[in-house]
Amino acid sequence: MGVPVCCVSQPDIPFVGVDPPLMKCDVTQTCVDTTDVFVTGQKFATREEAISGIKEVGIRNKVTVIITRSDTKTGKRGRSDKLVFGCDRGGKYKKTDSETQSASKRCGCPFKIRSTPSKDGSGWKIDVKCGVHNHGLPDRFEGHAFVSRLNTDDKQYIVDLTKRHVPPRHILLSLQERDPENVTQITQIYKHKSKIQKDIRGPRTEMQQLLKLVEESGYVYWSRKKDESEVVRDIFWAHPESVKLLNMFPIVLIMDCTYKTNKYRQPLFEIVGMTSTKLTFVVAFAYMESEQTETFCWVLDKLKQLFIKQDDYPQVILTDRDIALMKAIEIVFPKTTNFLCRYHINKNVKSKCKEHVVDDMRENVV
Repeated sequence: MGVPVCCVSQPDIPFVGVDPPLMKCDVTQTCVDTTDVFVTGQKFATREEAISGIKEVGIRNKVTVIITRSDTKTGKRGRSDKLVFGCDRGGKYKKTDSETQSASKRCGCPFKIRSTPSKDGSGWKIDVKCGVHNHGLPDRFEGHAFVSRLNTDDKQYIVDLTKRHVPPRHILLSLQERDPENVTQITQIYKHKSKIQKDIRGPRTEMQQLLKLVEESGYVYWSRKKDESEVVRDIFWAHPESVKLLNMFPIVLIMDCTYKTNKYRQPLFEIVGMTSTKLTFVVAFAYMESEQTETFCWVLDKLKQLFIKQDDYPQVILTDRDIALMKAIEIVFPKTTNFLCRYHINKNVKSKCKEHVVDDMRENVV
């Protein structure tokens, strides 16, 4: 004895049409009936209008409609103009010999719509064969792989904002302000930005593109390769305006590494200067293969070459307690005083002191 059908009607935003046809599908489980919203006496002038019309009604009613079969009349026997639509959860998952287990959203949904041209040539008509779904419908399409795809206008909008250096999170907010029903996610913004960058880069590798941009912008830069190969080991670059500021305010420099800024996992070494009015400015950057003393010596030696006056070296360099960097400063700038960052000192003191303080008093350690 099968489970009785429990059809929940979803007459949210229907087509303007006629009475629904009889249900022809045999569903023996709890289901959702969307027949009323797809039944229509309206005819579409072209094949493309029929496709967009059905999909738009589906999206408004939280149904993801896809084309399961498409045929075009070619004059051969058995070939005729027709479209068959189904639910994206229709069909069954095809198991493979792979040992990797993967989930599938397919559950054999019987939803089916057929669209064919009218015999009198008045347009494409819609025939709902089965409007029932054997699964629940989502409240929102957020995160849905099909519905949340970027359309042509959204892609161009992202291109325009990317050229203006708008962060991805702000691009997403702007898209949602334009269209409150937009369910695009931040990952799709990042993916499209990556595609834009690949199109701009063309056949060049990421390193080749970096060197090209550095040369075009007139940066001062050096790089060295690993052994005798073409693999870049380290790269150092500085903007011409930064070089001017460095020679105007060479007294105090701040140095530190930033991590996880690139897929190669190379640390980004940043050098910052300070003006007489206590404002900071970026001096130079360097991508390094490793944080060894020899690598730091190479970077600091390139920094040394940016100074116009040989005796105008920094008097104070502020760093965290990176032993390799401290040794390199002592080698390249022997007359410079190396101070440790107070923020890092306080942070280390706080973490070490907590180990010797009872749990109730740890929050009082500052």
